[in-house]
Amino acid sequence: MGLANDRIITQVEDLLRGRVVIPSIQRDFVWMRPDVRDLFDSLYRGYPVGALLLWKTNLAVPFKTAAVVQTEKSERQPVYLLDGQQRLTSLAWVYRPESKADGRLIDLRFDVRTEEFVNPSAVQRKDALLVPVSTLLQENVQFYQVLRKAGVSIDDPNFDVWVQRLQKVNNIRQHQIAVITYESDDYEEVAELFARLNKGGRRLSKGDLVYSAIAARWADGLDTMDAFHQELQDGNFPLNREAVLRLMSLLAGTGAHHIKLIGADVDEAALKEAWQATERALRFAIDFLKGECSIPRSEVLSSPNVTIVPAMLLHHRDGKLRPGEAQLLRRWVYTAMAFSHYSLQVEGKLDAEARLIKSRTGDDLFAELIRRASGPRSLDSALHPRDLEQKYSTHPFFKLLYIAALRGTARDWATNIAISDQPMNSGAKIEFHHVFPRARVQGAYAKEEWNSLANLAFITGQTNKMISSRLPAQYMAEVARERLAEQWIPDDPALRSLERFPDFLAARRRALANVLNELLGLPAYDGQTVHQDTDELPADEQVLAEEPSAPTLIGADVHRLRTKRGVEVHAVYEGRRTDAFYDPLSRTVTIPSGPGRGEYDTPSGAAVAVVHALNPHVNPNRNGWSFWIVTATGQLLQSIR
Repeated sequence: MGLANDRIITQVEDLLRGRVVIPSIQRDFVWMRPDVRDLFDSLYRGYPVGALLLWKTNLAVPFKTAAVVQTEKSERQPVYLLDGQQRLTSLAWVYRPESKADGRLIDLRFDVRTEEFVNPSAVQRKDALLVPVSTLLQENVQFYQVLRKAGVSIDDPNFDVWVQRLQKVNNIRQHQIAVITYESDDYEEVAELFARLNKGGRRLSKGDLVYSAIAARWADGLDTMDAFHQELQDGNFPLNREAVLRLMSLLAGTGAHHIKLIGADVDEAALKEAWQATERALRFAIDFLKGECSIPRSEVLSSPNVTIVPAMLLHHRDGKLRPGEAQLLRRWVYTAMAFSHYSLQVEGKLDAEARLIKSRTGDDLFAELIRRASGPRSLDSALHPRDLEQKYSTHPFFKLLYIAALRGTARDWATNIAISDQPMNSGAKIEFHHVFPRARVQGAYAKEEWNSLANLAFITGQTNKMISSRLPAQYMAEVARERLAEQWIPDDPALRSLERFPDFLAARRRALANVLNELLGLPAYDGQTVHQDTDELPADEQVLAEEPSAPTLIGADVHRLRTKRGVEVHAVYEGRRTDAFYDPLSRTVTIPSGPGRGEYDTPSGAAVAVVHALNPHVNPNRNGWSFWIVTATGQLLQSIR
């Protein structure tokens, strides 16, 4: 990366001559006239106006039409302007008014009396002492003549001062600006750099950048893609751009790494063909998810990437499945959701699944897909009631239980009408209800218990208000027995008292575990199954085992260790220490700074991020429970699990 200082006018002229171009990942010019005025005021006063970031590459990068007329075509490879488009374009418009691409000139004036830059009104334009800045920026401008033309005599007492002020405006040409030149032939690396630069407002994603690049190469591309996204929105199944582009890239034959869609070998015809296939495949997939899987809207999915495998499979099968395959594909969908299959290594997993869809058929295909989606779990290992402990409404299990309630046509506890995901009556909108109301249990029991899945049920807002803070022993006497059974409420009335709340949770966890087992095509929990205490790891390869002899802390000790940000933990890898915070309730890990910075759904996700950041050339799979150390005790994180 090179750093140099250059005259700002030189960079403007390079833009006008086409030596500097705007890459297609850049947004359009968005500054308003006051922004242009403020830029010139800063330059006049000698204030810093930031650096320019240029990208030098040997790649044939698509670029967009600049907001200025670039009169010459550079004979050499141009450089791409990553940061500074608004500033250089504004300067060019004022320096060469005729260069403004839309022909609508920017009339910026300098008030020689007040040293202010003005966007003049119609009346102000008649003021001769509001001098056009474009005149003052030209080379070899004669300031005496400018003032005489404005009616200022050389005998005027302000003449010399005003000449100095005009000269100062002209000196903007000589303003030195830092120019950073970034050399790279890795488009993805540059796209990530650009996304980080543009954090103002909504942070640009790589998906946004790829859409922009496609639009630059395909004339009607953006309108076509936006129209389809609106269709998805209207159908209550909006999907983010990243997931849609991954599918498009797979169908284009460039792999799930969608940044490859903007490679030089993917021309307009190929983009159109891939997009048409994407639309067709997603329509197949969404119909399958809604109809076969009872997933009413995309928000119920644990990840939008879950749509991609059904889309690829149905696209290759022309929307047709063989007998029994619909049930197997449905099982894959539920399994991918349950175990957060796409929480990490998304592109690698999708590439592998695309290869499977092309190379395998029948039961062999679905068995392998389901095995991969199961993560480190044994393919036919039943969920244990303990798997539902410390799981809340944010966990994928909750979404699967909602799907099960819809599939079982569960009815509201007061109206006896089947719950609907999207009712017309606002009062019938589904809410999740604490079976033992929070107001009655939060003083007596831990939040991990009363806010867990086992204490949640699906009822309408009206019914929720009717129940209010009454205990189950009171309000369930008014609810039909079959209504309770539809949502897996234990039948024993003795479990509905406040004193028996822990027993209620244990009984309901057993019921919910088997609801999930049925959805996932797993054996029922029989009370004898040994619980496998595994983390949700992303690996298809090596999984490092936990240390079974790690000591265990009681709940009170966990609370004692907890700070405002969570339990302080750390890891030492490659001789470097990384500090983080673990939340015992959600089991998330936050790395506030350094390698792997971010928030992760599991300790293993955070561990993988650290390993990948510090040593990207090795298999990053790690068991987070034995990777992180509780700072206060020096013991493995699994000690407070």
